[in-house]
Amino acid sequence: MPGFPVMLDIQGRRCVIVGGGMVALRRAKALVQAGGEVVLIAPLIEPELSALPIQIHQRAYQTSDLAGARLVVVASNDATVNEAVAREACANGVLVNRADAPESGDFTVMASAELGPITLAVDSGSTSATAAATIRDELCDALDPHWPKLIELAKPWRAIIQSRYPDANKRLPKLKQLCGPHARGILTEQGEEPLQAYYDALAKGEEQD
Repeated sequence: MPGFPVMLDIQGRRCVIVGGGMVALRRAKALVQAGGEVVLIAPLIEPELSALPIQIHQRAYQTSDLAGARLVVVASNDATVNEAVAREACANGVLVNRADAPESGDFTVMASAELGPITLAVDSGSTSATAAATIRDELCDALDPHWPKLIELAKPWRAIIQSRYPDANKRLPKLKQLCGPHARGILTEQGEEPLQAYYDALAKGEEQD
């Protein structure tokens, strides 16, 4: 599956997991974190799954289980079941993630972390979940701690600038400055109030030093 990094909005959408092992547990946690309405189907389940805010049907998969689903994670230990679920998903336009054959699915679940408004996600090309998680942790440790606050403070000003400047030639340079080196330097060296003053002047079209 060619790499194409996108963020899929599953807030409030039905997400089905077929399987009840450790892979299913990891996928369930990730989908819950992303706001999905998770439904898990498996005859046997890991005990930890019962503590998650998901629907659990402790039984074999049925052909009606994908009704209304946005995506399905195929993670059972039965290759025949996995293939049947994947075929049904394809026929019904449901996105598929296959734990047993990642390259044949529609999407992968990356090792991710949320730092305020920032999401860091790492994929190892389906080679090693452990490597992806380790790289994610290293990136989190190396991230400048001012970045989440900078992006949080810039967000409302982005909406203001977009509404005030319909001309893209005037709007885009201002949007780039919201999280540019100068803004970052103000926050790092002077604090939030000077940064807000900078954003106010930027939105009004005043010259910046």
